[in-house]
Amino acid sequence: MSNNVISLRGQFTPPTSEPNSTLVEELERLLEAARAGEILGLAGAYVHRDKVVSYSYAGAVASYGMLGGLDCVKERLLRIATAQD
Repeated sequence: MSNNVISLRGQFTPPTSEPNSTLVEELERLLEAARAGEILGLAGAYVHRDKVVSYSYAGAVASYGMLGGLDCVKERLLRIATAQD
């Protein structure tokens, strides 16, 4: 399924396969919040260095609140994508 993902801006070329410090910091922040019991569920999509996009979810994700949060991030990503056209 993830092999059918097409970039909104045409051919997607990841900037580099070096670790992204901003991404690492955000993941560490989320992990600390999960360890502290502040985050109870997570759903995410991930771009891998080979351009494959995958997703996962864990914890308390079966709520309308989670669906609303995913809609908000989708809207934000659409704004970013269309601003770069």
